[in-house]
Amino acid sequence: MFSLRLNNSGLGVVVRCHGGRVARVALTGQGLGCDVFVAEVRQLSDVAVAEAAARAAAAVAFERHGATVRVTAKDAPTDVVSEVDRAAEAAAVAVIARERPDDGYLGEEGAERAAGAAARTWIIDALDGTMNYLLGLQGWCAAVALEDEHGPLAAAVYDPVRGELFTAGRGDGAACNGAPLHIDATDGPQTLDEAVIATFLHAPKRDLPGVVATLQRVLEQAGSVRITGSGTLELACVAAGRLHGWIQPATFRWDWVPGALLVIEAGGRAERTTTTLDWCIAAANPALHNALRALPTTQ
Repeated sequence: MFSLRLNNSGLGVVVRCHGGRVARVALTGQGLGCDVFVAEVRQLSDVAVAEAAARAAAAVAFERHGATVRVTAKDAPTDVVSEVDRAAEAAAVAVIARERPDDGYLGEEGAERAAGAAARTWIIDALDGTMNYLLGLQGWCAAVALEDEHGPLAAAVYDPVRGELFTAGRGDGAACNGAPLHIDATDGPQTLDEAVIATFLHAPKRDLPGVVATLQRVLEQAGSVRITGSGTLELACVAAGRLHGWIQPATFRWDWVPGALLVIEAGGRAERTTTTLDWCIAAANPALHNALRALPTTQ
């Protein structure tokens, strides 16, 4: 069921479905006494909702970029949350709550609602790369993904500084600004010594079993290492062919799910291992993925 409002010229149509969601309308021709017929009502796709939520979050952050903001440390002096993080998360949540009122959501900064009967949960990192953002550096973004009982279903990662929108849908491929992303597994480095690998060492994770030793192996064996401060953008770069691999320990869902789907749908490999300590690993091809997978140690 829905309500329909037409303007006098027949050029404007608004359909609001039950639950308050705004749907798109396909229009066909003219009728007697009526400007248009409503032929079909369609909700926004899950990827479109992810995009809208990521753009809403990024808009909040971009507007405040460079301004003085309140900052609170989390579990380390360089692991912080700002009032912008929370405002951006609220903007993303508002989009999701409007478009998918029956779905759950989980945000890095505390926004949470249990999933409904469909077991669909939106994962939100409204400002990934907060320290970069606060320091006036590039390398921050807004990321939103949807998971169901089968895993990641849709994702959007928006970098407002570069004007790049990365999107992916399960089985539908990945794209950057609408242009398809495709990783050629036969092209590019097949071994670590030829590869550019991204990683990150979060201070509270240094004492976890094998973390320092494993990252030491990365430094010793990789051709080159990048630490940009935004894991999600690094994963997007793997999907876009700008980086060859990515590895991090004990990664939170909001730092992994959006970018992992981008890599998978672009044709790469992305996996959360099941060793004593979970490691999240992504790579452009199977050989490099296997090489990264062999690095984690518990010693």
